[in-house]
Amino acid sequence: MIGILSDAHGNTVAFRAAVGHLRDLGARVFYFLGDAVGYLPTAGVISELQEMGKTVTCLLGNHESMLLSGGTDPQREQAYQHQRIRGLLTREQTAFIRSWPTHCRLCHGGTNLLFVHGSPADFTNGYLYPDSDLSRFVVRESFVFMGHSHYPFVRNVGGTTFVNVGSCGLPRDDGRYGSFATFDPVIRKACLYRFDISRSLASLPDETRNLVHSSVVRLFARRAPSLVGTVMATRTESNQ
Repeated sequence: MIGILSDAHGNTVAFRAAVGHLRDLGARVFYFLGDAVGYLPTAGVISELQEMGKTVTCLLGNHESMLLSGGTDPQREQAYQHQRIRGLLTREQTAFIRSWPTHCRLCHGGTNLLFVHGSPADFTNGYLYPDSDLSRFVVRESFVFMGHSHYPFVRNVGGTTFVNVGSCGLPRDDGRYGSFATFDPVIRKACLYRFDISRSLASLPDETRNLVHSSVVRLFARRAPSLVGTVMATRTESNQ
């Protein structure tokens, strides 16, 4: 079983919970699709990924790209917190992030898979939403896993299953529920899960929580009427 998650954005508590749920589901190999940092001014997720060692493959997200290049829009820095996060990273952690590729193509159990942060056309910065036109992508892979938009979905178009794993740490539809995905290469099944992260913001130390921008706090307060239930209550599956 493969576990796929993305867009933790410094939410260490939510990231740990997602990895724990994935392990409970049988995942032993993990793919993190980028954006370990940004918005919440912590470097904890980077430390967690380092501790996972060779069990996890990490991809470069747009926030890591901006963090490394210094290309953050000054008007967004107050929300992104990149300068503060740079000050928290060790040299080893910065080198670790620099080693992340923009995408990963591989074959698991005879099934070709593509892992990206954004989209098949723009690995780092492409946005795909539940209602995006996916027919414009011509890919040789049977499954494409992505994040970046923070809106999870599973759709089959033109013989390819597109799985947006959403955000495990900062969802944009309902702030109570992070998301992650599994892939079983034996039965060629992708499953998307939602899990409760409603207490993660409150778990931050006061001095860290007070630095979080009001626009980010409002994301945790968002509610989607279609999402009800508790941990693991919502699951979408796709077989091919």
